[in-house]
Amino acid sequence: MPHDASGDHLSVQVHQATGMVAAQAGCSVGEALVRLQRRAKTMGQTLDELALDVLDGHIRFRRR
Repeated sequence: MPHDASGDHLSVQVHQATGMVAAQAGCSVGEALVRLQRRAKTMGQTLDELALDVLDGHIRFRRR
């Protein structure tokens, strides 16, 4: 299973949300994961919490 920059394993929800962000934003999955990590930090959420918000459709990412 892939890891984040800290070497931690990513949850299934984070993998799914990363794919959704890549599709929404028109970017690579690597860039999508970075965007998710930045947004989670900015919002004071864990990556898993933010991933669930993305999967539920509460948060969307735009193309740059």
